Amino acid sequence: MKLTRLLTKVANNAAERADCAAGQPLTAPESLPAVPEGNRVGDEAVCGLADLKFPGRPENRSKTMQTVQDGTGPTWACEVAEHATYAVTQDPHIVAGIRSSPGYTQQPQVAGHQILGFDNRHVVADCAGTPTYFSLEFGQAYWSAVETPGAPRTKDLFTNFVDTAGKHFGCATAAS
Repeated sequence: MKLTRLLTKVANNAAERADCAAGQPLTAPESLPAVPEGNRVGDEAVCGLADLKFPGRPENRSKTMQTVQDGTGPTWACEVAEHATYAVTQDPHIVAGIRSSPGYTQQPQVAGHQILGFDNRHVVADCAGTPTYFSLEFGQAYWSAVETPGAPRTKDLFTNFVDTAGKHFGCATAAS
């Protein structure tokens, strides 16, 4: 907790010096959540989301470990070992930082959402009036599986991720 408080103080000082604090300093949490335990990807869900597609060869699904960070806060993340790391946040400080970064521009629609971002896998969508950041990074096991029949493509996985995780965060597509 001492390190958390120190890092929060450093971040607030840096934001103030850069004139981007906007009068909303960060506060350190009272406690840190326990580190989530990993488990094998099951047949029923990836990262606890029933409709999220497995990011690799289908035959490797049950052999792959996943770790889900899903608390009551504004951030959700999941690592599918060596395959992909998914993250979603509605934390206003993080979203403000993303929005003010160089290269943040209009991007093609994803899962029916008008989005802004850096590229086609790091975007902010409006979810019921709340800016929501979606990020997907691929690991070596995914890239090794790309040429295998049945392995999903990056664009399809990201669209599926925004659609599936978006529902978890109260997002509705423009069509719904």
